[in-house]
Amino acid sequence: MIDKIQNLLSNYRPDFTGAQKPPLHRAAVLILLYMVDREMGIVLIRRSDDVGLHRGQMGFPGGMVEPGDNGELLSTALREVEEELRVDPAHIRIMGRMSDRNTMVSGILVTPFVGLIPFPYAFSPDTREIQSVHATALRELIGTSGKAKDTFELPTPIYILDGQPVWGLTARILTELIEVLRPVLK
Repeated sequence: MIDKIQNLLSNYRPDFTGAQKPPLHRAAVLILLYMVDREMGIVLIRRSDDVGLHRGQMGFPGGMVEPGDNGELLSTALREVEEELRVDPAHIRIMGRMSDRNTMVSGILVTPFVGLIPFPYAFSPDTREIQSVHATALRELIGTSGKAKDTFELPTPIYILDGQPVWGLTARILTELIEVLRPVLK
């Protein structure tokens, strides 16, 4: 199964021209996938209510490019997942990359990477930045999209994870990932 996922992601050609306007800033996120009994899972975080641009929202670990990243977006994503969740980058197998996407309001161009981690993993979230960590089967998350439209008054697509809406940029990235991995999600 992992080889099939790797093949799908390796052959996928993300859209690097997705920026609707010139970005004010660059950022990168890491989509953390895991396998349990041939079932693919995904990890999302709920951001703290106190810090950052997207307070209280569900999302992927990640953040802004910093000078120490030397402009390397993958370095940014790996640094952020280590800072936010204490995931050792050596434990992550980078599987691919999704399309660059602009945030709707803040003018940030975000590059999503996909990585596979061992599971269960002993996450140790930075409580200043992260309120909670949520792991679920990707198939279960997909099944919430129809219910979410009736539950939350947010722009679609919307998914529900542990009672929280997954929407906006995160939901758009998630929808693209689901389309790419659809052959192994049947």
